[in-house]
Amino acid sequence: MTLNFAIIGGGLTGTSMLYCLIHKANKAVRRGSMHPSQLKVQVFEKQAEFGPGLPHSDTQVMPYHITNMCAEEMSIDQIKPLDFKNWVTHNRDVLRKNLPHHFESFDSPGVIGRQCTHYPRAIMGAYLKARFKKAIQTATKIGLQIDLFPNSEVIDVREGSGNVHLIVQDSESGTIQSFISDRILLATGHWFGQTETDRFFPSPWPAKSLLHNIPPGEHVAVIGSSLSAIEVALTLTSDGNFIRNQSSSLTYVPSTKPRKLTLYSRKGLLPKVRGKIGEHRNTILTPENLKRLIAKNKGRLHLDGVFSLLDAELQKVYGRPIDWVDILKPSDTARNYLARCLREAQDGDGPEGELLWLTVLHQIIDLARDIYINLTPQERRRFERHYSTVFFSHAATQPTVNAEKLLALIDGGYVEVIRLGETYRLIKDDTSGEYSFVYKNQQGEKKKDTYRYVVNARGQDKSLKSNSSMLAVNLIKSGTVYIDQIPDGVKQEALRKSLPMDPDGASDQYKTGSVWIDTETHQIMKVSSDGSAIRSDYIYAVGAMTRGQIIDASMANGSVRSTAAIARIVIDYLTGREETTA
Repeated sequence: MTLNFAIIGGGLTGTSMLYCLIHKANKAVRRGSMHPSQLKVQVFEKQAEFGPGLPHSDTQVMPYHITNMCAEEMSIDQIKPLDFKNWVTHNRDVLRKNLPHHFESFDSPGVIGRQCTHYPRAIMGAYLKARFKKAIQTATKIGLQIDLFPNSEVIDVREGSGNVHLIVQDSESGTIQSFISDRILLATGHWFGQTETDRFFPSPWPAKSLLHNIPPGEHVAVIGSSLSAIEVALTLTSDGNFIRNQSSSLTYVPSTKPRKLTLYSRKGLLPKVRGKIGEHRNTILTPENLKRLIAKNKGRLHLDGVFSLLDAELQKVYGRPIDWVDILKPSDTARNYLARCLREAQDGDGPEGELLWLTVLHQIIDLARDIYINLTPQERRRFERHYSTVFFSHAATQPTVNAEKLLALIDGGYVEVIRLGETYRLIKDDTSGEYSFVYKNQQGEKKKDTYRYVVNARGQDKSLKSNSSMLAVNLIKSGTVYIDQIPDGVKQEALRKSLPMDPDGASDQYKTGSVWIDTETHQIMKVSSDGSAIRSDYIYAVGAMTRGQIIDASMANGSVRSTAAIARIVIDYLTGREETTA
């Protein structure tokens, strides 16, 4: 049994796939259940560099951009959750030499912590490069063949008879080549819309582009108020300085011509601030209780069942009823809400200075994916419309140091947060090139705010249709992947077990916008000649293009969990340990 496995994308997800696959292959070779010649791996990356990908490359980020997730939760080695943090500890001198400017922020208050460490993004990029290199070294040592193709953009993928055909374009010369693989992983990572004008920026990256193209002194509109929006604020105010005053609070000292920013979002809700996790062990909202609830209601889970466990656990730990109205729709201004969250994170709301809600949620956060997957379509839709923002504001918290900086910027009058509500419009004036936000404020008054420069910081779009790359366009056009709607001629009854659908109407499919996959194996789903829904034998998908189906698809630990599952399937197939589709 042999297999030629191609990884399309050499960023975090692709690196995680390679590292995990080689690690499992190495173990299989050492125990004698597999020969190195059975597996060949190809990695295609459109950039020149393998490893960091867009969010962690030192060409994209600045030293003050730190990881929002804790280093303790960003290892790409599923067996060693502290691998990233330990690697940094063992390589401090090398990092200090190679990334001196990024290394300076290591000792900033709120960055290095006992429980939660937020390293500069470029340090994570260096770790990914090192782990990619380690995987290559391990493969070479055991005699396993790996072929690397930098500056190579895969522009089309077609399933053949027992294999997959890849069309690859050289990013520099434009030369086209074709390759054949037995199995492939689509791991192309994040994408953003195309730039409409030189005043509209579809993403915060590269950060230098914002600094170079938005003049000092401008008032800039930022779409979004989540973690990406905060990073935009840090970028566009980086010509000033933050100093700590006598009361230990940060104060912003602006440049001679400071930029000002207004962050616009539907709810105007800022992320919560990461605090200390305590010793409390859940007795109601436990992984065991949630697993039983999922098993009992597999595919037909309701939010109310999960919420009742959460509410009961929080009431027990706080000793009082929970004010859910304040959680879902805080009455505070954005400034006061941020100050409250920061104070709670620094001081805690528990007896040992811990954050009780964080302590409760942290114990079950790994089950968020399973909960989401097993919700009914109506409940997924309900979650996305009403609770998604609140969930991610608690699950994807901001580091203390970033919260301190943002509060200083707000207090200094350099950042403002506006709640747009649900019925707003963004209008472009083609004559002037200006952009206007039309909305009603909380008093019901109609407002119109106009700007010359706008940055879109809403994060990754769920719909693959928004990806303008040739690969995404060709995948959809050829029908290699399915998104949004059920293909013509498919037997509806055959789909009910594999595709989220409303029981009250076969045609009312829940529209995720992402690639349709089997959420356990990550094989893309397709339709057989008789109209049945089946898994592809050849193509897997992980990462941003599956966000509509997997809630943590864009998080580091989510990608690691997914690639580990695929690696296990592949190695089991090669060793004959299980009759599993590779």
